[in-house]
Amino acid sequence: MIPGDGGAWLLPRAVGMSRAAELCFTGDTIDAAQALEWGLVSRVVPPEALMPTAMELAQRIAVNPGHALRMAKRLLKEGQHTRLDTILEMSAGFQALAHHTADHEAALDSYMAKLKR
Repeated sequence: MIPGDGGAWLLPRAVGMSRAAELCFTGDTIDAAQALEWGLVSRVVPPEALMPTAMELAQRIAVNPGHALRMAKRLLKEGQHTRLDTILEMSAGFQALAHHTADHEAALDSYMAKLKR
């Protein structure tokens, strides 16, 4: 088999060319601990903790403003193939947009209230 469906593009970016080549040329698989070590996953939990852990993470993400999450996701994706100067320019533009939202104002108000305590 060959690394189809974008695997030849994605895998080297995720684990490096040497590891990607080894996996593709040998057909070896890796376990969860190795996936964690190589940065393919952010954490490993026992099977019974999977859904509670996933739901807790989803809730932590969901409390953030949707527009800010979308911009962060876009920057992360673009950062994989775009030059640094372009990403810095995009980041500055997105930051300017984020500063003019009700969510930003609420966050500033909350922060200032904490400072005054």
